[in-house]
Amino acid sequence: MIDLSVEFAGINFKNPIVLASATPTMNARMMKKGIEGGAAGVVAKSLFGESGKIGRKYPRPRFKLFDYREYPGYPDRLPHSFTLHSLEECSSFDYEEYAKDINEAKRLIGNDGVVIASLSGATDEEWEEMCELINGTKADLVELNISCPFAAEMGIKMGAGAVDLAPHIVKLCKKNLALPFSVKLSPQTSDPVTLAKEVEKAGAYGVTLSARLSGIMIDIETAAPIGWGSIGGYGGPYLIGYGLKWVSKAYKVLNVPISAILGVWDWEDIIRYQMVGATTVQSAAAIMVRGYSISKKWLDGIKKFMERKGYKDLDEIRGIAVDKIKSTKEVEREPKDVYVEIDKNKCDKCGICLRSCFYEAIRIEKEGAVIDQNKCDRCGMCVEVCPNKAPEIKRG
Repeated sequence: MIDLSVEFAGINFKNPIVLASATPTMNARMMKKGIEGGAAGVVAKSLFGESGKIGRKYPRPRFKLFDYREYPGYPDRLPHSFTLHSLEECSSFDYEEYAKDINEAKRLIGNDGVVIASLSGATDEEWEEMCELINGTKADLVELNISCPFAAEMGIKMGAGAVDLAPHIVKLCKKNLALPFSVKLSPQTSDPVTLAKEVEKAGAYGVTLSARLSGIMIDIETAAPIGWGSIGGYGGPYLIGYGLKWVSKAYKVLNVPISAILGVWDWEDIIRYQMVGATTVQSAAAIMVRGYSISKKWLDGIKKFMERKGYKDLDEIRGIAVDKIKSTKEVEREPKDVYVEIDKNKCDKCGICLRSCFYEAIRIEKEGAVIDQNKCDRCGMCVEVCPNKAPEIKRG
C-alpha cells in the first residue's frame, strides 16, 4: 500500500499536491473544486492590506500564454516549455469578506483537505491586523506572501535581497499569528537560500520556494507591451530547473519543511521536487491550463511510479537526489569512453545535425549521416537537435 501522506508545519496532508494561490483558489467554491480534483491542500488568493491593493477588480484580459500549443486528439501531448504571463494581483475580498470565505472553504472541504490563508501586508500595522483576522477563522495554515510579483513596493524590497525585512515580518507574524505559517519567498533575490535560512531563524514553520518571476513581452509592430500593458507574473513549466536548483540548495541547510512551487507540469515534476527535498508541491499554471482534475492523474502517475520502484512512502524519496548533484568542478571533463554513434535506420539525411556540428565531424552520405570520430567533440548537440533521434551517446 503506497502512502502519499506528508506532514508540513505540523499539519497532515493526504498527499503532497497543493493548489497555489491564484485564480483557481480565488473563492471557497473553487477551492472545494481543487480538493475534489485530487489536491490535498489549497492556498487562497492573497489578502493584501488596503495600502497594497490597486483595486478590487481584476484586469481583463489578465492571462497570456506564450509558446503554448494544444495538440488535437492527443490530450497528454502538451508542451512543457511555455510561458504563462499574467496579472493576477490579490484577492478582491476585503478583510471581512476574506475571513468569511476562508471559513466557507473550510466548511465545504472539512477534513478532506487543508485550507491555507495567504497574507501580504505593506506595513507592520497591516500584518498585525491580518494576523488577528486570520486567528479568528478556521484556516488550517497560513502562507506569508512576501514575494508577489505584482506588488511593486514589495518586489523592490525583496528583490534587492533584503535579509532584514523578511525576518522582521516573520517575527512580527510569529508574535501575532496563532497558526503555523510558511513564508513564500521570491526567486528574484541574490540568494534565496540565505533568505530562507534567515526566515527560519526568525521563526517560520516552513518556507515556500518560490514565487514566479516577473516579466513583460513587447509587440514589435505596435512597440508596446502585449496584453494589459504592464509587467506581470512570468512562469510556466520552463522554470522547473530553476525551482529544483533552489529547493535542492535550501534542503541542505534548512530544518523546516519546504513547499516547492515553480514549473510543475506533470507528476514527474512532483517526484523531482520530492527528490530534491520538498515536502509539499504547489501548482498554479498547470491547474489553470489542464483543469482541477489533473491532480488525480498526477496521483495515479506517482503511485504507479512508486510501485514500480518499490517505494512505500515519500519519506523514502525525499532528498535522495541532493547528494548526487555535482559542483561544476566535479563534472567529468574528458571522458575517454564517450562517443557518438548514428543509427542509420533512423537517419533520413535531413542535414539538421550537419548545421549544428561546429567541429565539421559530420558528413551526409548515401546511406545517411556519418561521424568522423577523430573530429567529433562528443558535445552532444547533434543528439539533441535530430528530430529522429538517430545520433546516440554511447560509452565503451
